[in-house]
Parts: sequence; structure tokens; C-alpha cells
Amino acid sequence: MTAGRWHSASRQAPQILLYAYLFFLSIDMMGGGMKASFKHALQDYLNDNAGDFNELVSFVIGLIGTTLVQSSSTVTSMAVVLAQENIVPVMIAIGIVHGANLGTSTTSSIVAFVSETRPLTGNLARDAWNLLSATRAEGFHRAVSTAVVHGLFNIVLVTGILVALEVPFGIIHHASVWSASQIGDQLAAGGAFVEGLLWLSPKTYTKPVVKLLLSTGIPGWVLVIVALLGMFACLKGFSTSMKALLLADTDTEDVEALGAKLIGRAPLDTFLRGLLLTILVQSSSATTSLVVPMAGMGFFTVRRIFPFIMGANIGTCITALLAAAAGVGEPGFELGLTIALSHLYLNTLAVVIVLVTPGVVTSVITLSEWLADVSVRLPAALLIYLAVLSVLLPAIVVLLPMNVANAFLGILVVTLVVAPHIWKRAGSAA
Repeated sequence: MTAGRWHSASRQAPQILLYAYLFFLSIDMMGGGMKASFKHALQDYLNDNAGDFNELVSFVIGLIGTTLVQSSSTVTSMAVVLAQENIVPVMIAIGIVHGANLGTSTTSSIVAFVSETRPLTGNLARDAWNLLSATRAEGFHRAVSTAVVHGLFNIVLVTGILVALEVPFGIIHHASVWSASQIGDQLAAGGAFVEGLLWLSPKTYTKPVVKLLLSTGIPGWVLVIVALLGMFACLKGFSTSMKALLLADTDTEDVEALGAKLIGRAPLDTFLRGLLLTILVQSSSATTSLVVPMAGMGFFTVRRIFPFIMGANIGTCITALLAAAAGVGEPGFELGLTIALSHLYLNTLAVVIVLVTPGVVTSVITLSEWLADVSVRLPAALLIYLAVLSVLLPAIVVLLPMNVANAFLGILVVTLVVAPHIWKRAGSAA
């Protein structure tokens, strides 16, 4: 370890540990607060409106929630808590984490939209018009294609898995339930190892604090609000501290060195870096948004960054797993673990499908480049894409009958997979 990294580690380590403890405390506060103030009311509402709730509807809740708070980690952790405390059914919580997977991809697109803009003139109307319609520089194309590849990957793969495998067959749900049950049985067997896990469990150190807060008469809903804000702040702070530690020896002005450190040089290396970096900073939004400006500078293409995005998609699952691990030894542990594992299995299955299915990578990358082509000429097209992702798709799921919405989403996925190949062939023939 170099002197610079050692100095950075000694400075950042206390902050990282503090953020980690406060994150777990926020998880426990949310569970205690939800149970105290909302559990029975929410369960009664779900029972009275059971026909209106299914995995696709909860998928929309996760998508919109993540788009609004710009943190899939916060939303997935909340879903784990809701399941652990038996406040919502497992299927609804699973749908929420699936939706969060898609909603997290909006952050990098917003970063891309504000790149390569024209200098401000001071005229608000003219500057707004330029921002929405004026042709951007070449770097904007690279930034947009890199940013939207994350969202399009999730639209094609996550939506495809939901429509074709999860909603009709529940394969992720069943696999998650079985895995969580096996782990729960091992923990129930006890032994020195399990005793050690219980001693290390964050709940050992957070539960007394939450009990104390509730005993003072603080309303549960106040704890929930404080917990949500605290969880969001802790994840952001943790991400910032870890990025500072990881980049301690790197000149952030040296784009080539920074790029090599972030994404490596070979596809497998790039995938592993996306995976590990996202695990460390606890935010796929942060890691993918970090590479968008670098793509705009021309350092790498969207094809080169694609393995990094796949790794980041799996790495982001660690937050939900940590939230579930905080409940080791508690009655709802298996339920929370089921939600966390469903998030992990969904993203892992998406990567496996990409690796074994010819043409999927070409479909996603071609779609990304096509959207970038359109956005260079009309930047507002990127906002339209975000509106479709965050407003139109949720509206279709909520307003249309489930079978019709399912069919529409299925047709959309097939179109997104097939159309790019037809478009490329037509371009080659011309």
C-alpha cells in the first residue's frame, strides 16, 4: 500500500465504519417504525385490494420509487425490511426489487443529458431551447450510448425474464425461497459458527437503540422518515468515502489512468471491476455515472463498457444481502433473505442469458447507439426515453388488464431484440 493510499485509508476508514453502522441502524429503525405505525393498516389495505396487486404492479412501485430517490440500494433495502417484518407479502417485495433494477438506470442518462451542452447565453428561453433541441458535439453521442446501455440492458433482460419466466412460472421466487430455507436451516442448527454470526450481526448493536427510541414514545412514522433519510444519506456518504479511498493514488485529471483503473482492459477484467467497484461503493448508479463523462471524452466505446455494466448490475445486489444479513437470528430472516436472493438471482440470470444467447449484446448495443444518434440531433429524445421508462411503462402495467400488459411487454421485448438486427441489415444492404 502506497503512502497516499495508506493516508487515505486511515482518514476514510472511520467514516466508512460509521456509515455502515448508521445504515444498519436505519434498517432496524425502519422495521421497528413500520411495525409500530403501519403494519396492520398496510396489511388491511393489501387484503382489501388483493386483486389490484401482483408482481408486475409492485415492479412498477419499485421502478417509480427508484427513479424518484435515485437509489436502488435504498429501495431494495426497504423491500427487504418490509418482507422481514411480515408487513407485505414476499411476492410484492420481490416485484419491488425487480422494478428497482430498472429504475436505477435513469441516473446515468440524466448525467449524459447535461454533458456537451452549449455555453449559456443568459437568455433562459434560448438556453432551454438549446438544451432540448440544439445539435450536440460528438462526445454527446458517446456519453448517451454509454448511459442508456444500462437501462436498455435492464429493459430487455429484466422485463424479458419477468414476462417469460417469473410471472408465469415464478422461477426466481421459488429458487430464492428454497435457498433462503436451506440457509435458515443451517443457521437453526446452531454451533460455534452460528454463535459467532449472531455476535457479529449488526442487529446485536442496533436493536437496543431502536427499542430505546420506541420506549421514549417517539411515533413509529417518525422513525420511518428518519430511517429513510438516514439510509439514503449513509449510502451516499459510504459511496463518496469508498470512491475517495479507491481513487486515492489516481490522478482524476489523467483520463487514461482513471479509465484503466475503473474498467481494465479485457472483458472479464472489465466485468469483475464493475462487480467489485459496485460492491465497494454500494451503488450501481454511482459506478455507471462515473464512466459516462469518460465515454464522452472518447476514452472507450459502449461495447467496451458493456461488461462493466453487467458486473455493476450484479454488484448492486450486495446492499439487499447486507440488509437481510442484519436480521440473522430474527424470526423474519428467511423472508428478507428471500427478497435479497431474488435480486441476486435476477441479475445473475440476466448475465447468463446474455452470455449464452447469440445476438442479445448486439441488440442492446445497437439500440443504445441508435438512441444516441437520435439524441445528438434532438437531445429531447433522451428525455422522451426517460419518460417512456418512468411514466409510460408504469402506466401500461397499472392501467391495462394484467394479461394485456403482459402481452404488450412481451411484444416490446421481442421487438427490442429483433429490430436492431433488421435495422443493421437494412443499413448494410443500403
